Amino acid sequence: MKTYARVETGIVQEIIAPAIDSDGNEIPIAERFTADLVAQMVDVTNINPQPVCWWTYDGTDFAAPTPQMPTAVEIIAANTAIQSQLLSAASVAISPLQMAVSLGEATDAETAAAKAWVAYSRALKAIDLTQASPVWPTEPSV
Repeated sequence: MKTYARVETGIVQEIIAPAIDSDGNEIPIAERFTADLVAQMVDVTNINPQPVCWWTYDGTDFAAPTPQMPTAVEIIAANTAIQSQLLSAASVAISPLQMAVSLGEATDAETAAAKAWVAYSRALKAIDLTQASPVWPTEPSV
């Protein structure tokens, strides 16, 4: 029983498992698919480890894809989006607390909460956005 990989432009698109007829005999790949598709197939029955979709094939060897690392620009863009979202949420939390503090009507708990949210906002702004996985500050629990 043979297993095939269908390869297009050097990339495994699918793995084709063996098929058997009602008598238990393997149905040849050429009887199951058009000649154009069969031309894209490589017998991988005895290859170990077995390739899977998205592996590369150079005409001789299969290889697992290498993970694509984000560029510096992509890292900064992703971190900036996260930072903006967190700062926006912090602003919503701070606004009523700051109003109460400004009016001199804040309770001790509200004053402490306002200070915690301001400290959180400052910590967010201090994050190094060039880091691939920055450690984001924890949102205040007050």
